[in-house]
Amino acid sequence: MFDQSTPTFEASDEAWHYGVVREIASGRGMPVQQPGQITEFRQEGSQPPLYYYVSSLIIKWVDDYDSLDRYIYNTFGQVGIPGTQSNVNMFRHSNEEDFPWHGVTLAVRLIRWFSILLACGTIYYSYQIATLLYPKNNVIPILTGYFTAFNPMFLFISASVNNDNGIWFLSTVVIYFLLVKIQSSTNKLDSSSYFVSRLLNDNLFPWILGVLFGLAILTKLSALLLAPVLLLYLIYKAKYQSSVNQVVFDGMKILFCIITVSGWWFYRNWILYDEFFGFDTMLSLYGYARVEPITLSGFFSELQGWWFSFWGVFGAFNILPEKWFFVGVNTLFLISIGGFIRLLLQREKITNPLIEQYFVHYLAWLFLFVTLVGNVYWSINQHAAQGRLAIIALPIISTYLAAGIVFMFGRSLQKYVYYLFIIVMPCVSLFVSIFYIASRYEKPKPIKQDDLPDNVMMVNSVYNDEIELLGYSVNDDTMYVGSSLEVTLYWRGKIDISDDYNLSLNLYGRNMENIGKLDTWPGRGLLPTGDWQPDVIYPDNYIIPITVDATTPTIVKLGASFWDDNVDNILPISQYNAPIDSVMLDVGKLLPIDQSNSVPDITYRSVFESDIVMLGYSINKSTTLDLSLDIYWQAMGKIHQDLTVFVHLLDDFNNVIFQVDGPPVNGYWPTSAWATENIVVDSRRIQLPKSSDYDIHTIAVGLYDPVSGRRIPVYRQDGTEYDDWQVRIDVSNILSSLSTNND
Repeated sequence: MFDQSTPTFEASDEAWHYGVVREIASGRGMPVQQPGQITEFRQEGSQPPLYYYVSSLIIKWVDDYDSLDRYIYNTFGQVGIPGTQSNVNMFRHSNEEDFPWHGVTLAVRLIRWFSILLACGTIYYSYQIATLLYPKNNVIPILTGYFTAFNPMFLFISASVNNDNGIWFLSTVVIYFLLVKIQSSTNKLDSSSYFVSRLLNDNLFPWILGVLFGLAILTKLSALLLAPVLLLYLIYKAKYQSSVNQVVFDGMKILFCIITVSGWWFYRNWILYDEFFGFDTMLSLYGYARVEPITLSGFFSELQGWWFSFWGVFGAFNILPEKWFFVGVNTLFLISIGGFIRLLLQREKITNPLIEQYFVHYLAWLFLFVTLVGNVYWSINQHAAQGRLAIIALPIISTYLAAGIVFMFGRSLQKYVYYLFIIVMPCVSLFVSIFYIASRYEKPKPIKQDDLPDNVMMVNSVYNDEIELLGYSVNDDTMYVGSSLEVTLYWRGKIDISDDYNLSLNLYGRNMENIGKLDTWPGRGLLPTGDWQPDVIYPDNYIIPITVDATTPTIVKLGASFWDDNVDNILPISQYNAPIDSVMLDVGKLLPIDQSNSVPDITYRSVFESDIVMLGYSINKSTTLDLSLDIYWQAMGKIHQDLTVFVHLLDDFNNVIFQVDGPPVNGYWPTSAWATENIVVDSRRIQLPKSSDYDIHTIAVGLYDPVSGRRIPVYRQDGTEYDDWQVRIDVSNILSSLSTNND
C-alpha cells in the first residue's frame, strides 16, 4: 500500500538511490564523485554498491530506464519542512506515471518490489530473533513481527528504492546467526532446520559470518555497527567454548572473508578520494554538515525530530501524521518501560549475570547501544537527526517493546493484548498510508461548470489568453493573526498549454501590507499548467499562513498572478476583453487575537443609531503643526452599510478649518466588516493652520452615509442628542500646550 501511496522519487532520497542504479545498469559503472558537481545520484554515489548492482540486474530489460525526463524538480518543493500544506512533491509528476507503468516508473516499481522482498526477510528474522531472546513466550515473537512489519516508517522506506532495505535485512540475518549460534552452544535451541544446523558447524560458521558481514558492509557502511557485536561474540566464545587460539583463528577467517568481499571497495575509495570510507566526500556532497559544534540544547531540540522520523516522517521529510499518532507511540513505550520495571520488582536477584544464558541479550543490547551512539555521532556532525537510521536495530527495539508490554499486562491478559495489536497495528499503518501520504499527492479532480459550488464568487479573469480564473470560494472569511486562509480557486485552460507557469498568491492587509505569500505550481505543486486539458475546470485549494505581526483589523485581499521563467515576467491579465493591472480578490477580514491594549486615553462613550459606539479617543501631542487623533469605535451589532467617518477642525464660529473625511482605517476596515464588540482604532492626522487668525478649540467627529450624505444620529450616555449629530472634542488645552512649546 505504501508503494502505491508514494509517487516515484518522492520517498526519502529515492531519486538519488535510483540514480546510482541507473549509472550501473547503463554500463557507466559505479559513480565517481566530483564535489561541486550536481548529479542524478548526489551523495548516494558514495554508498557501497551491492544493493545497486542487484537492482540494476532487475531493471536492465526495462525500456527507457535511463531516461532523465523524470528528473524535473519542483522549484517550490518544501523539502525538509514537516507539516507543509503545499508542494510536498519534490518532483514534477504527470499522467505518464499512471498504470500501465513503463520506463523509469516501471523500473522504480520493480526495485521497490525487490526492497519489499528484503523487508519480508527482515520481518521474518525479527520474529526469529525474538524467539531466541524469549524462547518460552509465544506472544512476544508474534508481536515483535507486527511491531517491525507495521512501523509506518519501516514500511515507507521498504516500499522505496533505498539501500537501507539491504542493510536492514543483512544486519538482521547476522544478528540472528550470532544469537542462534549462542543458543545452540548452550543447548537451548529447541529446534533448527537441517540447513541452519549445517551453517552452525564450528568450521563453517566463521566463513559464513565473514561473508555475511562483508556483504553487509558492501551494502551500507552502517554495517560497521555490527563490529562490536561480533567482537563480543568472539569474547563469549573464548570464555565459554574454545581456546583463545581457536577464537583468534576464527577471527582471522572472518576478517579474511570481509576483506575478500568488501576490501576492494575501500581500496577504490583510497585511490579516488584519499580516504578508505568515503565519508568526507559524501558529507561534502550531502550539504548539511555543521559548521559549528552542536550545543546540548540544540541536540535535545533535534531529539524530537529524531523520534518522529523513527516512526513516521514521510515524503521528502515533509509529511507528518497528526499528534494522536505520536501520542499512541509514546504511550506504547511508556507501557513497555513500565513492564520492565514491573519485571525487575517481581524477579529475584540474579546471582550470576555473566552466565551463558544472558549473552544473547547482551549481544542485542550492545547492538542497540552502538546504533544509538552512531545516530548521536551523525547528529553531532550533520544538521539531519534522522531516526530512520536507527531502524537497523528495529528487530531488537520491537522485541523489547513487545516484551515490556507483555510483562506489563501479565500472562493472564497477554492473549487480549495480542489480539488488540494484531488488529490495531495494520489498521494504523493503512490509515497513515491512505490519509497522510496518498491524500497529500492527490491531484485536483476536474469538474464541470454545473458542479461549481453555490458559494463561488465569479471573477472571469484571463491570463495571457491561456488561463481563466473563473471564480473562487473561501472556507472561512474571518481570520486571526497567525492563522491561515483556506481558499479554492477555479481555473480553466482556454487552450492546450505547453509551459509550466508559476503561480504567485499574495495576501494583502492594511495599506497593502503583504501578510501571506505562497509561490507554487497549481494543484499545490501537483498540477502544473503544462498538464492541463483545454476547457476543463480544476478546483485548486490552498491554505495560506498569515503572519503573526500583521496589522489588524483589516480587510484581506488575495492577489493572484502567473509568471513565466522570470519572476518579473508577469503574464498579462484581462477581464471581459479589457486589460487590467492585477487580480485582487476580497477574501475576508483579519481580526486581532488580543485587544487588551485597545483602550483610549479619554473615555467619551457616544452611541450612534447604526449600532456603533464611539468609546473615546487618544491624541498624540506633537511639537509640529499637526495632531494625531485615534478614535476608538465598537460595533454593537451587524452593520449592513459602509459609513464614512468625518473629522472636522472647527474655529469659534464653527467654520471647518481642516477636515479628514473617509472610510475607517483608510478603507481597509469598512463598517460592514466590523465584528460585534471588536474594537476598531481609526487614526487620523489633523493639520493645524499656520495662521494665527483662527481661534481653534474643537474637533468634531461623526459618521454619515456616503451615498445620501446624511449624518448618523448620535447620543450621549444619558440619552441626549448631540447637536448637528457630531461629537465635539475640546482640544484647547492641547493646542495651547503646543503653542507654548513652539514659542
